[in-house]
Amino acid sequence: MEAKKVNTKIMSGFVDSVRIGEPTTFQNLTVLPIFSEQGRSNGFSLLDDAIRTDKFRVTEVSDSGTVPELKVINQLDTNVLIIDGEELVGAKQNRIVNTTILVGKETEVVIPVSCVEHGRWHYRTKQFSTGRSHLYADLRRKKSKSVHRNLQACASFHSNQSEIWDDISEKAAKFSVNSETHAMNDIYETHEGRIKEYEKQFTVAPDQIGFVAFIGGKIVGIDIFGSTSVIPKVYKKLLRGYVLDALDHDRTLDRQKEESAKPEVSGTKEFHDQAKAFLGRIKSSKKEVYKSVGEGDELRFGNKQVNGFALINNEEVVHMAAFAE
Repeated sequence: MEAKKVNTKIMSGFVDSVRIGEPTTFQNLTVLPIFSEQGRSNGFSLLDDAIRTDKFRVTEVSDSGTVPELKVINQLDTNVLIIDGEELVGAKQNRIVNTTILVGKETEVVIPVSCVEHGRWHYRTKQFSTGRSHLYADLRRKKSKSVHRNLQACASFHSNQSEIWDDISEKAAKFSVNSETHAMNDIYETHEGRIKEYEKQFTVAPDQIGFVAFIGGKIVGIDIFGSTSVIPKVYKKLLRGYVLDALDHDRTLDRQKEESAKPEVSGTKEFHDQAKAFLGRIKSSKKEVYKSVGEGDELRFGNKQVNGFALINNEEVVHMAAFAE
């Protein structure tokens, strides 16, 4: 059977296996945990753990560097998972990763990235470290679409860099953040207190493999992993991306209305119905298969209602992310 049909069948079975838990709401952000009997222990390391060792390094591709690419050297005897939107801090400028990549053990690979620090192009460190935050959810959505378009046009995982710079600039202006290097990280740092208020309200449940997020009662996105051991380590980072968008959404509300009446919050059934419908749209969307930058294959999907991807390796879903249009 051809790869597309095999991968599509694997992804459909995975989507069918998920169970949606009870919602937790704080202010205008609601998060529902996701579980699955297919959840298992992983056979790989996560970027945060790997990069702390002396056997895993992320660097510029050369001394002069190039904006849309970085070099990853994995000398560990395990694969390493780098998650879509992960921020890498240091070297000549901060970047985020354009898609989820499973870096093979004892391999070296060039990965596709996007700049999230427009105003710097000089070394601070020779190697990258990981940031505290992911790319915020709405820009992950836009990046996902542009990467899909480039895959269709020229089999490239590159993004629309200008769109990313413009969006970060607009977000900084909305939050009244003046950053010397136009760094996305400065937006998070400036509003760390508000972000932590949200973070304290959301916790990881036993055996949770993912979550679906709503802002203002409307579904925004979903992240699901094939392993029960991933979410406890990446949940807070991923959540920060949704929190920043929730704060942005909050700033656009009519303050007088906000003070006089609390916004209506949907009930559990309404959230479950939206989440199930969203999963149905993911399952029914047209799929395209591309060879991943690292191990496995990547399924890309998108229509007028949803866009996203799933990384599949050894006939198992490693990570699936999708965003509402």
